[in-house]
Amino acid sequence: MAWDLSRRVFLKGFGFAAVGVGFSPSSLMVRAAEGAEAGSRVFVHVFLRGGADGLGLVPPVGDPDYAPLRGGIALGRNEVVDLDGFFALHGGLAPLKPLFSDGKLAVVHAVGNYDLSRSHFDAQDFMETGTPANKTTATGWLDRSIAAIPGREVTQAVSFSAQLTRSFLGGEPVLVAQTLATFDLRARNWRPEAGTLVRAMYDADQSDVGRIGQETFAAMDVLMRTPQITAAPLNGAVYPNASVGTSLRQAAQVIRAGLGTRCIFVNVGGAFDTHSTQLLNNQLEFSRLGDALAAFAQDLGPLLDDVVVLVSTEFGRAAFVNGSAGTDHGSAHAALVMGGRIRGGRVYGRWPGLSKSQLYQERDLAVTTDFRDLFAEMARAQLGVDPGALFPGYTPGPGLGIVA
Repeated sequence: MAWDLSRRVFLKGFGFAAVGVGFSPSSLMVRAAEGAEAGSRVFVHVFLRGGADGLGLVPPVGDPDYAPLRGGIALGRNEVVDLDGFFALHGGLAPLKPLFSDGKLAVVHAVGNYDLSRSHFDAQDFMETGTPANKTTATGWLDRSIAAIPGREVTQAVSFSAQLTRSFLGGEPVLVAQTLATFDLRARNWRPEAGTLVRAMYDADQSDVGRIGQETFAAMDVLMRTPQITAAPLNGAVYPNASVGTSLRQAAQVIRAGLGTRCIFVNVGGAFDTHSTQLLNNQLEFSRLGDALAAFAQDLGPLLDDVVVLVSTEFGRAAFVNGSAGTDHGSAHAALVMGGRIRGGRVYGRWPGLSKSQLYQERDLAVTTDFRDLFAEMARAQLGVDPGALFPGYTPGPGLGIVA
């Protein structure tokens, strides 16, 4: 029926994913009034699109092959923040060093996809579905994770992105918006009465599409009436004026609101595809990332004990500098894990080395930790999900032991 198609298009156009579950706005309002409770574990995945440079994010300054490979873009010890004498943080991530020292930040180096694709689109697709080299997978790994959580809520998953990300693709409820303000139809230059008309259209529809629309508008009402959603950051936290700062500030607001949210996806475009002028680009983007993560931790305060943040990308960069003071698409990358109850203060993963014989195809940092093992640990620890069935054709190992 034509009207059904129109209503689906309306929903998609407003940035809402299908919710399709029984939803009680009144119960959510009660929880929102009480705020977040200790023990409600939340997983936040910050995805850096473009192929962020792991050898720049967490440079192995103690490896004798690092500086010769990187040439003019190699970072000296006076430009980085030492972690353990061998690894360091990029200078832009300096605000994260106290978290590392307090055991609330960890690094997983040389993580990635053994079935390498150097195409951004394919590599992102494989990461987000959790099925390397398989482009036919119909669901995302976070959708499958959410499906395994008992007691579903329409607000259980939030994606700060322009559209539904591949990680959440499937049938599970997820609220999608670039900013919380875009949950209001008027934020898209609609006249105020437009939202009323669209809402009435869904209210009059008794089909599943109508029910989905009604539940979505109900969720929007709850979000907009929750004081924590518009509250200023706490504990003196100051977020950078950048998309990653805006998204993490709003992620903290959603967590404090206590709406039953278990999983938050933060999409970060940025300038991570550094084929040229890498030093300048990384200084800007890594500084924004470091400032945003530090502010998020400060903002949440004790609530960070129930939150784990994973920062990852689709692939790293080549080990050697190119002719444009940049690097080309590579293999393994460095992931960051932040949380109040992680076993931080160390770098996880087996370091493969940077000599010619140790590089993958004599050009890239080799993968030594399958990204699915890292994702599986997040799902197990934060979402209470058995990861055995999350990744078709792959059985995750026991994990790295990062999350307590």
